Amino acid sequence: MYKRILVPLDGSTIAEQVLPYASAFAKALGAEVTMLRCIEPVSSELTTDPEGNRLMAQTSSLRPWSEVSGELSTPPQGVFLDHLIHDLLARAKDYLEVTSKPVRDSGIAISHAVHEGDPASRIVDLAAEELTTLIAISTRGRSGITRWVLGSVTSKVLEATDNPMLVIHPVEGGATRGAARLANMVVPLDGSKTAEQILPHAVAVARAMNLGVVLVRVTPTPSDYYRYMEYPAGRFQDFSKEVDQEAERYLQDLNAELNEQGVARVSHRLMHGQPAVAVIEVAKEVPNAMAAMTTHGRTGVGRWVLGSVADRVVRHTGVPVLLIRAKDEQV
Repeated sequence: MYKRILVPLDGSTIAEQVLPYASAFAKALGAEVTMLRCIEPVSSELTTDPEGNRLMAQTSSLRPWSEVSGELSTPPQGVFLDHLIHDLLARAKDYLEVTSKPVRDSGIAISHAVHEGDPASRIVDLAAEELTTLIAISTRGRSGITRWVLGSVTSKVLEATDNPMLVIHPVEGGATRGAARLANMVVPLDGSKTAEQILPHAVAVARAMNLGVVLVRVTPTPSDYYRYMEYPAGRFQDFSKEVDQEAERYLQDLNAELNEQGVARVSHRLMHGQPAVAVIEVAKEVPNAMAAMTTHGRTGVGRWVLGSVADRVVRHTGVPVLLIRAKDEQV
């Protein structure tokens, strides 16, 4: 399903924590990895810090003037900026060469891409060249000269791309080398066709990586129905039971369907309460887990705002999350 894995990096070890997951996917799927280093456009403006030191300004970061003032002796400003950009691009290429070596040595095909420009736009454009490209990215990185605010970049990419994304929330001291070990995939569903758009991706990845799949459906509690629906008080318990029975049949049918599609280990969980809390609980219980889900869904009783759930799952489980931006729901 995925022929290329695009890995945007900002030069920080925090961003590099996505590499073990990209490597695991690439090995299982036989995909090439493209590492992208993007240098944001450099401004010609000069400013000062609070202590009066001169700084070279860049789109989202500042570099001390003392670091660059000796590189050329009072050249025309345009020449200086050309020199600076050339130097930054050269350093970016060197960085990718060094960073990619452990991945290449493990037998994975590697290519590099270095660009100047807005990181989010470059990621979207490069991925769009081939819709079988999976974007693997960290949710945050460090700011500074040529460093991105990755949380912001990730959000912009997710809103704009039609490509699937593998998103990780890095932790202090997390691994940046080797291949991550994954054994299970948690797939949250709310009963809508929108949420089910993740299933072809989940099936393909689970088969390639020999993952067990845990289907999760979260239904409201009787008190939730009481808040949102106009029923006689005694009917809420009965209505909740009816909804649970329908949800259980739904999960059993999908369980059988995934078995028929070649996923050997499929189980399901019917839970109650807040969807994000329930999904996070399952993802933390299941060993060596990842999650897979769409980012938008319908509101209403029993239907989730999937974008909100996806964001909380990414931030609070510590597991990688395969995301697709859902198309309009087909009824």
